[in-house]
Amino acid sequence: MRKPVALLLTVMAILTACGQEAAERGEGSRPDRGSESLLPSDRLALPQYDLATFRSLLTELRGTPVVVNVWGSWCPGCIAEAEDLRRFAADHPEVQLIGVDLQDTRGAAREFYARWRWTHPSVFDPDGEISFSLGLQGTPSTFFLDRQHRIVSRIVGETDYAGFERGLEAAVAQS
Repeated sequence: MRKPVALLLTVMAILTACGQEAAERGEGSRPDRGSESLLPSDRLALPQYDLATFRSLLTELRGTPVVVNVWGSWCPGCIAEAEDLRRFAADHPEVQLIGVDLQDTRGAAREFYARWRWTHPSVFDPDGEISFSLGLQGTPSTFFLDRQHRIVSRIVGETDYAGFERGLEAAVAQS
């Protein structure tokens, strides 16, 4: 089995286990995100998470469909889809969108956020640990996770608003 496929299957198994564990505990609603939350409260903070912290964040979001968008300020496709991603996030508050800023600088990432008026949280992934654990094949990439946090759809490369909508439909249909 090729390494990227094996890695993706491992990540999917971990995410599925997190979702099943939450279901067994009877947890299925969107959590109250108090001061203990792993979600960045300041959209421009771009904290650096290791893979274990990112997995903990997903566990915190159990029962909520999650959209993970891997991006970089240096990426032409990310620039092309930035406005549609902002509109998609604004139109779908029931979904947690998380950005993963790949191999970027904090300054360039903050400028990108301000330019495109993004308000969803992002984490800083300078070495690609989080991005590559998802089976990244190109940038931008968007991963749609159902309520059990199984990857049910993905878009490799830039997309538009309709593409984000189709990915979300697949995630919600699997829930």
